[in-house]
Amino acid sequence: MEIPRGGHAMKNSRGWMIWGALALCAAMVLGAMGWLTRSVLAAEKERAGAEARADLEERTRLALWRMDAEGASVILGENRIPSRLYLSPEGPQPSVEVPVNELAKLRFRALPNGPLTCPFEPAAAPLGMEKLQNLRAILGSHPLPLEGGALLQCAALESEQFWQAIDKTGSTEKSDNLALRQNEGLVKARSGQEYQTNFNDAERAQRAKIVGQTVNNANGFTQQDQAAEPSMAGIGGQEPGEVGDMRAVWIADELFLLRQVSFQDSASIGGQQVTPLSHLVQGVWMDSGKVRDRLLGEIRDLLPTATLTPLTAVNGISPPSVEDPLALVSFPFRLERNEGIPGEATLIGAPLWIGWIAVLCALAAVAVMVGGIMRLSERRASFVSAVTHELRTPLTTFQLYSDMLQSGAVKEEKRGEYFRTLHREAGRLSHLVENVLAFSGIEKGSARAAPATLPAGDLIRPMLDRFADRLQEVGLNLRCDLADPLWQTLVQADRAAVEHVLFNLIDNAAKYAAGSLPAEVVIEAEAGGRAFAILVRDHGPGIALAERKRVFRAFHKSAAAAAESRPGVGLGLALSRRLARAGGGDLLLRDRQAGTCFALSLPLAPS
Repeated sequence: MEIPRGGHAMKNSRGWMIWGALALCAAMVLGAMGWLTRSVLAAEKERAGAEARADLEERTRLALWRMDAEGASVILGENRIPSRLYLSPEGPQPSVEVPVNELAKLRFRALPNGPLTCPFEPAAAPLGMEKLQNLRAILGSHPLPLEGGALLQCAALESEQFWQAIDKTGSTEKSDNLALRQNEGLVKARSGQEYQTNFNDAERAQRAKIVGQTVNNANGFTQQDQAAEPSMAGIGGQEPGEVGDMRAVWIADELFLLRQVSFQDSASIGGQQVTPLSHLVQGVWMDSGKVRDRLLGEIRDLLPTATLTPLTAVNGISPPSVEDPLALVSFPFRLERNEGIPGEATLIGAPLWIGWIAVLCALAAVAVMVGGIMRLSERRASFVSAVTHELRTPLTTFQLYSDMLQSGAVKEEKRGEYFRTLHREAGRLSHLVENVLAFSGIEKGSARAAPATLPAGDLIRPMLDRFADRLQEVGLNLRCDLADPLWQTLVQADRAAVEHVLFNLIDNAAKYAAGSLPAEVVIEAEAGGRAFAILVRDHGPGIALAERKRVFRAFHKSAAAAAESRPGVGLGLALSRRLARAGGGDLLLRDRQAGTCFALSLPLAPS
């Protein structure tokens, strides 16, 4: 008994090795799929982030265009006010209509060494005087040690210098982006930060160019209109020379529009002498809160949470920024988008789900296939050992009895018994070989059914003698009442296959029901529905519940089981069910309190 235990241990070891190798391969495949999934999700997240950044940059550029267009219109409106109107010493002229600007607090003029004056407000107007006093106080609080006019002239000069320093072509950035598109492709280039930064700088240069052209053209038209307008003749009594453009600038946290005006000849303005070398500053004190609200109102649909912040002052004076791509070119504001790139987790897409499902299904299929192959291998190994056991007994009998008969050791009166034993063992071997060959034919698909239409009684009548002989060997009787009208039912069946199935059932009854009471096996007919059934019943011990699921499984008997139970290799019932199903019927085990009952169903003949 030591050898079987060693063989069983070796079989278990081989099984663990196979399953271990399969688990290792599955782990490698799942690891590769996990790495691939992570890479795909990372790439998808990066792509989604790049798209979100590109979308934000596009909305930002459009928002800057809108705000600069609106800012340019505000500056344009102030720039179109003729410079002569700022020179009137008597206050506003009835013959000249000055546009109303709700964003402006006060329009004023100032000489480098002169006081601030307001030519558009009556001299005695309390509101105008209050605003003028507030403006003088604001300029007086500035940290630079300059008087009001000098401070304004300094601010106007610096704002003009900064404006001229702004790039208005963007040629370098455009060339760099062209090179990026040629080297990396449009999609990859657009997702890069360098490309977006260059694009923003180029757009800012284009905005500065458009705003500058708009204001300059308006200024030229204003001077032509001023020269051609008779109602302006003699206002201030002076002839302005060069008139600059209005530029926005922060002074002491207040927003101003300033421009410089020079004169062709020496003149007296407000009691002060002006030479061609000096400049008059004309300006507008703007309401920065209203300006901010007006500009932000243009972009609420693009950037709902955006704000505008004043640009950092240089010596208390803040002209437009030269480098910042988020800075406006019309007013010294910087756009704060207050909108980040969403960092939401990327969901697994349908292709990845399909890939995972396919991999898991493939692994499950491989596991099922390996398990099936291993079980089939074990069953076939058990079958070989069981067949070996089944062959050993009759071969031993053949060898022993033939030797005894040849040597004359058997008396004459007992020779007949010995020959009957040899005949019975030969039949047993023949039946075993027939089952094995028939099962092999079904497995290969080479078995061919030859169905015929005939009454069920005529089908089994020729077989009854063979069945009865087999049962008589173990002391059992066969009972079959062919006079029952049900046996006249026409069925379609292969006679050889039916005989093979029924003989296997009779053989099993002879093995397991021998010695039962009553000592008989019953074959009876049953009709119902669209099928006809042949029942084979015995009064033996029956089949245990744990074995009922295994009796129709091929090769389920090992050598040890064959030795401990009745002869057989556990192939007969599996073969019988396959033969029955191949002929369009089935073989079932019926529930019964005592004994065993098998039902062979056959298809009815077409009417």
